[in-house]
Amino acid sequence: FLWGISIYCMVEPDKAKVTLDEWFAETIQYFTWFYIVGNPIMTFFIFWLAYRYGNIKLGHKDAEPEFSDMSYFAMLFSAGVGVGLFFYGVSEPLWHQNSNYFSEAGYRSQDEIDQWALEITLYHWGFAGWSPYIMIAICCGLASYAFDLPLTVRSCFYPIFGEYIWGWIGDAIDGWSVVMTVAGVCTSLGLGVIQITTGLQRLEWVDPTKTELTGVYVAIIWIVTAFATISVVTGLKMGIKFLSVLGFSLGCLILFLCFVMEKSYYLMNLLVQTTGFYMQWSIFQVPFWTDSFGSLNPGEGRSVDGNSSETWWIGAWTVFYMAWWVAWACFVGLFIARISKNRTIRSVVFGVFLAPTAYAIIWFSFMGGIGLRQARQALELEKLGTDFFQDPAHYQSDSSEFCYDVPQEDVYVDGVEDPIFVNTLPGITPVCKFDTTSSPAAWFNVMYSYSYPGTGPDGNFGGFGQFLSGLSIFTLAIYFITSSDSGSLVVDTLASNGAEEHHWLQRVFWAFTEGGVATGLLVAGGSDALGALQAASIVFGLPFNFLIIIMCWCILVMCRTLEEHGQANENMDARLFMPKKTWKMPVYGGICNVMEVLFSFGNINKTLQASGLTA
Repeated sequence: FLWGISIYCMVEPDKAKVTLDEWFAETIQYFTWFYIVGNPIMTFFIFWLAYRYGNIKLGHKDAEPEFSDMSYFAMLFSAGVGVGLFFYGVSEPLWHQNSNYFSEAGYRSQDEIDQWALEITLYHWGFAGWSPYIMIAICCGLASYAFDLPLTVRSCFYPIFGEYIWGWIGDAIDGWSVVMTVAGVCTSLGLGVIQITTGLQRLEWVDPTKTELTGVYVAIIWIVTAFATISVVTGLKMGIKFLSVLGFSLGCLILFLCFVMEKSYYLMNLLVQTTGFYMQWSIFQVPFWTDSFGSLNPGEGRSVDGNSSETWWIGAWTVFYMAWWVAWACFVGLFIARISKNRTIRSVVFGVFLAPTAYAIIWFSFMGGIGLRQARQALELEKLGTDFFQDPAHYQSDSSEFCYDVPQEDVYVDGVEDPIFVNTLPGITPVCKFDTTSSPAAWFNVMYSYSYPGTGPDGNFGGFGQFLSGLSIFTLAIYFITSSDSGSLVVDTLASNGAEEHHWLQRVFWAFTEGGVATGLLVAGGSDALGALQAASIVFGLPFNFLIIIMCWCILVMCRTLEEHGQANENMDARLFMPKKTWKMPVYGGICNVMEVLFSFGNINKTLQASGLTA
């Protein structure tokens, strides 16, 4: 199925693009409400679960976790959001300065708009992002490490289906989980490729004037896939663990360097302010916002005052994120379950829910705050040029029409006693407005702003732009590799019915499958590669969103069973879930055996045959 999609996208890219667009539009039109409401349901359930059953372990009562807290956090973070932090770290808050309800109301000041831009970004990357991950991690972890079921998604539904999960129902669940995992990973691989290519163009390692970049995208995908294959063959405790810690450490280094070179006390103020704003608005109001009025088209009752959000905004951003997190939930959730063995539910919620959200608040307050401040300064310089020099491009940089050279000394003009511009941040130049046609460039605009002209032994210091950009590309490649190899490990586990040891050729097959699907989507997307990636995530994530919500009940049954019988130092019998309940509806036998034959390719489960559940 996955290779069929890849080949179709590469052979018929135009038709594939039309098909993806149609699927995307229909999913957004009919199921925005479902994507939006599903996420806060998960969030509230997780908080309640940590309070009510927090002491229950994903494993045996007295067993110790396999990984240290540092390694654990680095691995889950690298697998969960690493690539996206670089792609959206600077650009997303800038995107949200317009087009949405919170910026287009017609009465908010620029300060309010920018704060809401950060709030929307953090809603997308905070609790909302990690809720689907934790649901699958806890559900699969309990089923596997407390009840000795295979580490697969089908095991989560044993409390509902019982022994039926070993038949076509379980095959369908795990099969779609594989599709979801590959779709989610490929979306992130695509984002990483676009960002890396932009950085290589900025460093002039790829022709900056080149506009047809599909060939470059494909080459980078397969180079990274090769390294990811090496990593996944070496296993979890060697390649993946080492690369995760390395990538996380380098990301922290970039964050620290940008913090100390920027207006640091402004960033600390913004961090505190944004934290309070997030806690105020991201629990109830924003998570339930579907933009129902703003989504109305002309002729359907659209606002006539001109202050509505763009009709495409909720689908392109919030719904995309909710779907992207669900698309990644199989991959990241199972990976977190694998590395969370013998941890308590409370420690998993803290490590996978609260700590990453706190880090996201720091990351976007700093990197997004830097992007917003520099964009505001660029607008300030444009206005000074207009007001005092009758030329809005007076301070415009030669490198880009969106960037402005910051005067390194105070600026005076005739007839005005006080300076019209006071530079309190010497060395940071140029600063750039946001170019919506090239959003990945926003990250590298910030990296190159730390130029410190006129410094150095001979006054020719080239600044930190090349170093920070090169370090960003290298770190992004590390995150890229960890996403691919972690995804391959999880897909391999699913395809092996939960076995944790696999032949290395099987891992190689799945690593190359991910590269093939990512290539197909990028080729189909063409100039709108990002749109194709987003469409795939939203469409493939729809059925699985429903399954994750059902998992709330499954987790509750498992926790009640463990509490009732007492967690021990050995696995419990999963049949304790359903001591008095068996399915009466005939989902096997007769014509239903056709489903079993199809999903098993004729290799019907012998346990089902022996138990009389199928012929």
